[in-house]
Amino acid sequence: MKSETKYHTPQLKSEVQYKVYDERKLRWILSILLFLGYIAVTLAQTELNDINYGVKSDFEPTIKDAIKFSDLPEIKDSVKRMDNLKYGITSTPLFPKYQVQTIDAAKLQNESLPKLYQSLLKVGYGPFYNMPYGEFWLGSNRGRDNSYGAHLKHFSSTTHLRDVGYGGFSDNAINVFGKKFYKKHTLNADFNYERNVVHYYGYDTTLNKLNDKKYTRQRYQLLEPKLQLLSHYTDSTHVNHNIQLSYYNLQNLHRETENNIKLNATGNLFVNKEKLNINFLTDFYNHKQSNDTLNNLIMSINPSFEANGNKWHADIGLTGTIDNFIKTRFYFYPQLNLHYDVYENMIIPYVGANGGLIKNSLRSLSKENPFVDTTIHYANTNNKISLFGGLRGHLSSNTSYDGKVSYSQYDSLYFYSIDYSGANQIYNRFNVLYDNASLVNVSGQLKHQLKEKLNLIAKGNYYLYKTKNLTRAYHKPDFDLTFSGIYNLQSKIIVRADLFILGSQWAYTQVTDNGVSNLKPKQIKGWADLNLEGEYRYSKMLSFFARFNNIAGQRYYRWERYPSQRFNFMLGVTFVPF
Repeated sequence: MKSETKYHTPQLKSEVQYKVYDERKLRWILSILLFLGYIAVTLAQTELNDINYGVKSDFEPTIKDAIKFSDLPEIKDSVKRMDNLKYGITSTPLFPKYQVQTIDAAKLQNESLPKLYQSLLKVGYGPFYNMPYGEFWLGSNRGRDNSYGAHLKHFSSTTHLRDVGYGGFSDNAINVFGKKFYKKHTLNADFNYERNVVHYYGYDTTLNKLNDKKYTRQRYQLLEPKLQLLSHYTDSTHVNHNIQLSYYNLQNLHRETENNIKLNATGNLFVNKEKLNINFLTDFYNHKQSNDTLNNLIMSINPSFEANGNKWHADIGLTGTIDNFIKTRFYFYPQLNLHYDVYENMIIPYVGANGGLIKNSLRSLSKENPFVDTTIHYANTNNKISLFGGLRGHLSSNTSYDGKVSYSQYDSLYFYSIDYSGANQIYNRFNVLYDNASLVNVSGQLKHQLKEKLNLIAKGNYYLYKTKNLTRAYHKPDFDLTFSGIYNLQSKIIVRADLFILGSQWAYTQVTDNGVSNLKPKQIKGWADLNLEGEYRYSKMLSFFARFNNIAGQRYYRWERYPSQRFNFMLGVTFVPF
């Protein structure tokens, strides 16, 4: 085996010398200590026998205070002070090797508003009863500051119906309007002119030979200017208002004149989520007929409060009214509307109560029944209370419904009856009768709309009157139904159908039994009227239409002694000049 090689650490010469010196020194110290120890032992042995020992006092051990060393760490600051450096940056432009390319904006359909035409002319003619028809609309283009327009209409007929008098009529209207837009308000101005001519043709020509059309002619002429100031604050802290001022003058051929001025002011303010409303109304009209003059003034104030929740709405208020017709009367009417969304806008029950004073004037009555006499009696109808409840909602996203039941009480509710006084020998004009009555009304409505392609509406009402003095509710039907539908085929062909159904009604008229004529109630049968209209749009500026009225050809009566036109049609064209 090979012997292991031993490696020795080399020592310096000075280190060897220091080692030898320390060994010698140590030997001398030990020798001296041994010698001193020998001497001390010898002396002790010789003197111990001669020494007397005594204790002077008790031994009291004491402990000296310990010497306290302060070993606080020495803290060295490792943070090195940096001198203020002064430096500068030399900017050098960077030239990338690639080129930035701009991206074209996305093109959206219908980005610009469609063209707005300023005019529309619609004319037609019905040959069966010689019925010319025309309408013209004129309007401004879109504007930031204002808009204006006008509308003209004419529709007439030289109607000759079997066994009754001449039934020609004429409806004419001119409407001019304008709007001025301000930052927080809109000012509307409107002017209406109407001239309507009718004939009292409801008499038996076999008994009365009246060849003079002027005898049965009646004309109503209306002038009506309107002003409206409407605010549209977006800040809920401001009071939004709607102020309407209107006036009309109505005249007929028999020196009967009616003037009416009405001021209606509404204001509302939001307080948190609640809405405070207040409405003021002043309605005054002056009526002159023959040598008699009537003044009618109605004033009312209606404060109300609206609150909304996630699923409910409440509208609570009170209306105070002053009736200054003949004598001054004061009325108070409740205002209550509550509804609650039971299930996602599909089932919404609602209840409420209201009332109000209804002004009966020559304008309102003649508009409903153009064959009223010129010497009718006028009175305001007091709707003392109306209570209602119902259910509305949506069956689907396209179908909605509304069903309602109401009960109302009236003082001086108006009814129509033929005037059989001695002044009207041919008995072809209506008088107005007033009576206290109650009414139960059951109504329903169903709507279905499929975008702009299909629109269907069905509405119906059932009426149950109970009069105090009159035997029947004369010329008030017991029910009415309306069915309407519009179908749009690619905006080229538009088809509309309307079906009107009116239930039976009662009239107070002459009834002959066994050769004896007496005045007593007589039932007027109900009827149905089906109308159809089609339009073909050849272009945006030209289209053609056809209307078919009373397709079933029924001879029905809305008013006693006044039969309707039978089947008739009209052909026409619609043109956009500019």
